Amino acid sequence: MSTNYNCSECKKLKIKSEDDDKIITSLRKKVIGLQDDLLFAQKEIIELKHELISSGKLNSVTQSNYDNHENLRVYFSTKQQKNTVNGDRLKLFFGNVVRPITKNILISNVEDAFGRVVDYYKDPNSPFAFVYFADENGYNAALNQGKILIEGINVRIEMPYNQRNYYQ
Repeated sequence: MSTNYNCSECKKLKIKSEDDDKIITSLRKKVIGLQDDLLFAQKEIIELKHELISSGKLNSVTQSNYDNHENLRVYFSTKQQKNTVNGDRLKLFFGNVVRPITKNILISNVEDAFGRVVDYYKDPNSPFAFVYFADENGYNAALNQGKILIEGINVRIEMPYNQRNYYQ
């Protein structure tokens, strides 16, 4: 059974797809805002625990009820947060990012395959993108795999050129 779409049906589907992308982007922004609030609260808790320990009001601290700042796993949801802590350390180059791959399609596939993405940059005139990972596990998994198939297109995954000398 074949489906024959006329041009108006194709246009409607394209508009629906674009609207869905806008909704997804809006929801991502809301999630990022909530993650920012959570990160701020986590930092406040850490500072308060340090103050309590320093003032002697909290004498016994064990690893089971307190993680020092170095052991706290925090995911950075904004570019400012990421740059403050990670810089470009968890940034990878994704080559051959062409139509029909959109921002949401790329991020969704990368997160499903490797782990959480905290930032994304793509020059609209270039067939590549930079993806920033929340943690080293996702970053290393993507770098070790070296490619991902998205929408039938082989997308290369490499360390950005400016970082290659630092890690060799």
